[in-house]
Amino acid sequence: MVNHQVDLPEETATSRRRLLTSLLAGGAAVVAAPFFAGRASAEEIVNAPRDPKDYPTLNDALKRERQMAATYKAAAAKATGDEKFALTLLLDHHDAYVDSLKGYLGTDAVSGTEAALASPSGSFASIAPQMAALENETLAGHTARLGTLVGIDAAKLLASIITVEARHAAALSLLGGASPLAAAGS
Repeated sequence: MVNHQVDLPEETATSRRRLLTSLLAGGAAVVAAPFFAGRASAEEIVNAPRDPKDYPTLNDALKRERQMAATYKAAAAKATGDEKFALTLLLDHHDAYVDSLKGYLGTDAVSGTEAALASPSGSFASIAPQMAALENETLAGHTARLGTLVGIDAAKLLASIITVEARHAAALSLLGGASPLAAAGS
């Protein structure tokens, strides 16, 4: 009997640099999404119904995304180096969600400038849990909104935001010192 043993590198903890890299990879996916969405056929767009009953719900999501963007903008303004880069990337994601929701709603989008949800300050490790909690609150709100939507397009849009925000929350929880199981919501 032949016994093969594979030597795996010993890696007991995830480094901050590795987690920041995973955020960057997620950011690349978010940036590429509009490119791939542009490849959809006209037939798919015509057959994907929109329902005006969804507009108030999507406007609520739009307001929350503006608040999240304002919060990340405030945090990024106080950060430096890799931490500023990571916070700016997350800010860019929320700005993209604002743009996507506004694009979907068109002239039915509410206008305005929303206040930040918090004034995070201190080291990245100290603000990461606070930002993760805000991401989780936003995620819970969007998930509740998703259950009320009628139109397929609106549901697809909100679901695409939910998946990325869940990753934000998990990565920020890990960077804030939570165990992997706690960060995953277990």
